[in-house]
Amino acid sequence: MATNKCNKVKQTCGSTNYASCITFEGDTNENSPLKDDCALSVEEVTQDIYSQLEQINLSELGEKCLTYVLDDEDKIIVKNVLLKYEEEICTLKQKVEDLESIAICETNIESCNLQWGALTDSCGQQPTTLAESLQLIINTIQP
Repeated sequence: MATNKCNKVKQTCGSTNYASCITFEGDTNENSPLKDDCALSVEEVTQDIYSQLEQINLSELGEKCLTYVLDDEDKIIVKNVLLKYEEEICTLKQKVEDLESIAICETNIESCNLQWGALTDSCGQQPTTLAESLQLIINTIQP
């Protein structure tokens, strides 16, 4: 049996009623200036929702260090911002955990390109870690 995809509940309501004439029976959120009003219309609540949504301005995002995924209209949407924040937080969290697990004395210092000259340990080796460097300095100044 074929169904008509155009059948909608709103098409069975009878005469047209304007939103300003329909009483709103729900609650508004705490950020709404209408929260204390007791007799609201659907029109007032709908307009209030749109006004609150307009306050979520994401147009300046993406001008610093994060690049956001854009929607089909090249706009930044809240979901993508939150996903990007989560991704960045997870990356930073992992880096912090990695740094916390490094023993500072075992840190390789070869990339520092220190000029040790003839200064070597008892085996003739130049230090490669912070601990080896400090020990070599201590041994040299305290024979």
